[in-house]
Amino acid sequence: MTTPGTEIDRSGNTVDTGDTGRTGEVGGPGGGERDVTIGRLGGAQIDLLEPLWRSLIDHIRELGSVVSLVPHEQSWPRRRAIYQELFADGESFALGAWRGEQLVGYAMVHIAPPDAVWFTGSRYAELTSLCLAPAERGDGLGTELLDAVEAGLLERGLDEYVIGVDSVNDGARRFYERRGFRDGFHLMHGWIGDVRGDVRGDVRGDDATAAATPTAAAAGGEEDVETPETA
Repeated sequence: MTTPGTEIDRSGNTVDTGDTGRTGEVGGPGGGERDVTIGRLGGAQIDLLEPLWRSLIDHIRELGSVVSLVPHEQSWPRRRAIYQELFADGESFALGAWRGEQLVGYAMVHIAPPDAVWFTGSRYAELTSLCLAPAERGDGLGTELLDAVEAGLLERGLDEYVIGVDSVNDGARRFYERRGFRDGFHLMHGWIGDVRGDVRGDVRGDDATAAATPTAAAAGGEEDVETPETA
């Protein structure tokens, strides 16, 4: 377990992150206990996120997203490029949840400039991604990650943030509503003529693109479906 302000780089080295980490016992399957460590992730760990991203997109595909999903071999490189930019921008941050040496969940937070339309103060935060391993769903790990995200935002002087939820993910909506989130913006998708059928075809692959803001993407819930997912 790490102490607040540190993380383990998975090579056994303890690194001072300057942020408050969260460690705790989260209930496991069947009501058991497991050690879970939550701490900062760095850009060097970006490729550890791919399996969790894939599981998120698989879940959205299973729900039957209204919007077509691209194959995973296209989805991950695109998402990886976004993450690289966020790791490098100096303000955005990512948190990982570790069980032993295994990364079992992560949250990516984008700290953005003020919005051109909505009042956001000098900056605002977007929960860009929140992903859990399928075996970890339903045990409160998503809640732990969001608690850590909110602690990190408060440390940065931010007291609100936005997320995107796929329209078919009712479990996600209920999860976020229990945390006080409310609808603020709807991104609607339209198709001209027969384009929709041509585009959808059999491609039900791996890129979630429903958004609550122009930069947000698909999000999911924890207690009901437990993929807390924001793509």
